[in-house]
Formats: sequence, structure tokens, C-alpha cells
Amino acid sequence: MFINGQKIEHVAVIGLGLTGRSCASFLLKQNIVPTLVDTRINLNAKALSETFNNANVMLDALDNIDFSVFQILVVSPGLAISHPALVKAKEQGCLIVGDIELFAHFVKVPVIAITGSNGKTTVTSLLAEMAKESGVKAIAAGNIGLPVLDVVLDDSIELFILELSSFQLETTYNLVLKAATVLNISDDHMDRYDGLTDYALAKQRIYQHCQTPLINRQDSLTLAPNIPHNLCQSFGLDKPTNMLEFGLDNGYLMQGSKKLMLASDMAIVGQHNHLNALAAIALGLQVDLPVEAMTKTLKAFGGLEHRCQKIPTNDGILWLNDSKATNVGATLAALEGLADHKGKLIVIAGGDAKGGDLTPLKIPFQKNVSELIVMGQDAALFQTINSHAHIISTINDAVVLAASFAQQGDIVLLSPACASIDMFDNYMQRGQHFIDAIGRLREC
Repeated sequence: MFINGQKIEHVAVIGLGLTGRSCASFLLKQNIVPTLVDTRINLNAKALSETFNNANVMLDALDNIDFSVFQILVVSPGLAISHPALVKAKEQGCLIVGDIELFAHFVKVPVIAITGSNGKTTVTSLLAEMAKESGVKAIAAGNIGLPVLDVVLDDSIELFILELSSFQLETTYNLVLKAATVLNISDDHMDRYDGLTDYALAKQRIYQHCQTPLINRQDSLTLAPNIPHNLCQSFGLDKPTNMLEFGLDNGYLMQGSKKLMLASDMAIVGQHNHLNALAAIALGLQVDLPVEAMTKTLKAFGGLEHRCQKIPTNDGILWLNDSKATNVGATLAALEGLADHKGKLIVIAGGDAKGGDLTPLKIPFQKNVSELIVMGQDAALFQTINSHAHIISTINDAVVLAASFAQQGDIVLLSPACASIDMFDNYMQRGQHFIDAIGRLREC
């Protein structure tokens, strides 16, 4: 295997979760037996070694390991490259990469990439469905669940659609893209970055080798400062002024002056999903997906679980599971998307705020939310921005209280603006508990 013209023989894979194991398997296919490293000393080193061709396994704190003997360290996205052991290794000449960088050296077909604080999984999945409707063999991979190295050598794939996190982009240098977008930037992962600008710069790395950058023209942080604005296409909720802009006008999704479809014909609801649809169409056009196939997909695509997911009931109340809203920006998007609703909006929020600033929610809560119900370790923080918030202990109690406030025509929205790990294993479990609690209402 050659990387940057150098023959690679000595590699360590750091972090042996799903991505790390995928990297190790891929390296074995390149006739490289990597050293496997993890800080979890309770892992079964013998079993790991046997699984990966008798690889050397090191289970120890990173500071205790000499990485200078390796040419490349393939690092899990969950490990910050600012870790002192990695900084030292880089100074000693090690190249610090992730699985996306390895993918970049082997992929042979067009690639589209999507990042952003919110909406990236929806846009990635939507674009994959659009490609399928167009008869294109496309794979959605990356941060969306399927490790890219598991499929990069599949010659039947015609298009890769990658969802990329800021963590993955930190260790990516040579990914050539047909088109890419940063959908939006909001306060998230502030426990890892030195402020919003630092976080935005990590996201903007997606444009490094991109033929057509697609920016959100209503979010200046989605435009990298070194990319001239006239080289970009853009999307937004305002009226587009030329054919390089996508937007809304008189209820229509538009490309310039061209009507694409009525926004009300989309299966998914909310203005934030109008933005997602416009981004998906703009990206799809860069790989020649037909507009007819893309709009047909939008009329049928019902969205993803835990992302403003409609929960069927017969009580006349619209229950929405937006458990994936693990940061303030995601909840703001949901609130803005439902701002035109005529009935009451009852919101359930709270959890682990991850050090994020909740104050951007203050005015939307006051303006649009009839009742705010909060839970989790940072519930009290919500009361500092809304003194009328109801603090409860469990999600079941939250649903029962919400039901007591709601009538036919109202909306109950679970949109936590927080991570779930203080009360649940993950946001999926939180969303399922919400759904289950709604089901129990019928038993009362």
C-alpha cells in the first residue's frame, strides 16, 4: 500500500470499535498486519489478535505507548487528535489519519459528502433514495453507520454518498469530492472544540478538494473563508436570484426561476426539511440525477426514525419524536419548522447539554412554545431561560404531563437539545421510550 508516494508497512489502529475493526480488516486486505491499540484494558487481547491475523494488541493508556515506530496511526473519530500522545507522534513523523483518508486513496467513483450540525443523516439518506429512484447504484456510508472501508473496493458501486462528522474530517486530507455541503453550524461538541469558530473550521475541511461547494447562504459559518463565494452554489429559505441558488418562492422549491415542486407535496414536514430537500436536490444535480426522480422521492420519503418522526395515534394530537436533536441547533430547527402551526406546541427537552449554550432557545421557547417540560441532569438550566418550565423525572412522566396539556390539533414535540447519555444508552433508546410512553396512554 502506498500513501502520498510512500510505501506503508508499519501501521497502528487506535480505537477498536466498529470503525477501528473495519480499518484493521481493510489493512489486512492490503497485506498489512496492523498493531491494534485501545485504552480499554478489559478487552480480550487474545481474541482480537486471532481475529486479525495474529496482530500485536496493545491495551494501555496512549501516553505509555511509543508510536514513533509507526508510519501511520489510523485513529478512531472518537479520539481527539489533540491528545498529547498523538501530538507527540505527529512531531516524530507519524501521519495521523482516519478511515475516510484511507478511503480517499482507494475510491474510484464519484463521491458526494455531507456534514453539518444537523440534518446530515436526513440529507444523506434522502440523496441515497434519490439515486436509487434514478437507477444509480449508490451507497450511503461514513458516519451514517456503514464503514466506508467495508465497501470501497466494491466495483458495482457507482456513487458514494458520505455523511461525515467534524471528528472524521479532522483526519481527512485528500478526499476528492464531486460536491459537498456544510448544511449548518450550531453550538455542539463544545467539550472538544475551542469555540464555535474552531468547530466550524473542522466542518469546512470538507471543501478541501471539492469540485462544487454547496453552502447555506443564510449561515455564514458554512462558507470556508478561503473559497470564493462565486465558486459555490447555495441554498436557503429565501427566493433564489440565479440558477446557482436553490430556495423557496410562493410555496415552491426553486432552482433560480425554475419551479421544482410544491413544498407542501413533500412527505416530511417543517421548514428545516425544506432546506434538507433543497440541499439534496442541489447535490443530486451535480451527479446528473434527474429532477423528476428526485421530486418523486421527496413526495414519498417519510423521514427517519427519531428525526421529527410522526407517531401514529388516534387522539388528534400530532406527536413528534425528534430524539436525534442532541444539540440546541437541532431543536431550533424543529421549532422554526413548526412555527406556522396554529395549535399549541408542547415541548419535552433536557438531558446532557454537553457544555452548550442554551440561551438561543430562550426567545423561541417564549414565542412558540405553550408548555415546556424538561428532564435530565441539566433540566435546571432550562429553567434559567424559561422560569415556567416543568421539571419531571422520567420520560413517561413527561408524556403523561404533555397529554394533560394537549388537545386535538396540538403538537407534542420531543426535541431535547441535549445528549441522552445521562438517562439512556443513546438517543434511539430515548426516542423509543417516548414512543412506548405514548402507547401506554391508550392503556390508561
